[in-house]
Amino acid sequence: MQIKDRKIIKIETIAFGGEGVGRIDNFVVFVFFSAPGDELEIEITQVKKKFVRGRILKIIKESPLRVKPLCRYYEKCGGCCYQHLNYEYQLKIKKDQVRDAFWRIGKIVDPPVFDTIASPQMYHYRGKSQYHISTVSHEWGIGFLDVSGGKLVNIDHCEIMEETINETLRVLRSNKQFQSDVSGQLTIWSGRVSGKEKESIIRTVKGKNFLVPRDGFFQANLFLTDRLVDEVCRLCSMDGVNTLVDAYCGSGLFSIFLSSFAGKVIGIEINEKSVQYARINAENHGIKNADFIHGDIEDIFREKFLPQGNRIDLIVLDPPRVGCRKTVLKTMANLQPQRIIYISCNPSTQARDIKSLNEWGYNLESLIPLDMFPQTDHIETIGFLTLK
Repeated sequence: MQIKDRKIIKIETIAFGGEGVGRIDNFVVFVFFSAPGDELEIEITQVKKKFVRGRILKIIKESPLRVKPLCRYYEKCGGCCYQHLNYEYQLKIKKDQVRDAFWRIGKIVDPPVFDTIASPQMYHYRGKSQYHISTVSHEWGIGFLDVSGGKLVNIDHCEIMEETINETLRVLRSNKQFQSDVSGQLTIWSGRVSGKEKESIIRTVKGKNFLVPRDGFFQANLFLTDRLVDEVCRLCSMDGVNTLVDAYCGSGLFSIFLSSFAGKVIGIEINEKSVQYARINAENHGIKNADFIHGDIEDIFREKFLPQGNRIDLIVLDPPRVGCRKTVLKTMANLQPQRIIYISCNPSTQARDIKSLNEWGYNLESLIPLDMFPQTDHIETIGFLTLK
């Protein structure tokens, strides 16, 4: 098989990352923007030893799982890869992909994966966006990288962004001074921000307002974060908790909601401004039993940060996509908390880390996927572990 060959293929399934998968002779073939059940004419674009990639030339027979994408930039912009699939099937794909990651990477034979919790909104749900800005041949553009990751797709409207982000984008596109002053990347949060609020934004979860640094982290889905918090609280309420550690606590989202389930909450965060805001948020909501520590997780776990004689009953982890360093996990396991709640937006690194925790004495009891990122291949998962 060679590049530019034309082939007929039937798509069988969807791989992690969003490509449709079929077979031609002895080759596995990946095709972006295809759906299981599609019969396609494709052109081969890449040939490797064990697989090839192709692009759709013609849909001979359309899969019943297909729907019409809402976005005019779809198949050019690399931000979304599932808009052509009906939403119920997107939820099934994500459950299957979590299960597959924990089987392949986590080495768990029958991963305890629940059905994926749907987002109340499939579009216009994101409360934060990071745009790329580029000037090529004196032409200014703002948008997202294309499917190849190498070129900018210049956009004026994104269907998964909350509408005030699109409104802000339109204003910026018409501002010549902004175009001359800003390059690289630009983060836009939803809502209308006054001049006095340039350093911070406000997010509301379950009726509570949270002050968040403009350069800090907060859950992106404006409509499913309440349910995420509910699920974490439910797991924390099973037994009495004396001391709870909220690792990677950000601006204190979980710490504040979990404070009613624990005698003491200790939040740990490396972003100093987020720690300052976590303290403000706790004070604003009358939380008296939460302390926040600025520093690296591993260093703090190695220190004697607990009062003499105390032990940790529960650790809540919500690390970045890259997951945790193995030394962090080992130091945490040495503290022997009775339970661990591991929240992640990357099933691959989560499965890798939970494999290590399993080797150090923890059982994986459940995995709860939440579709915090509809129309994309990303998925949020809550893993619940108990000490053997």
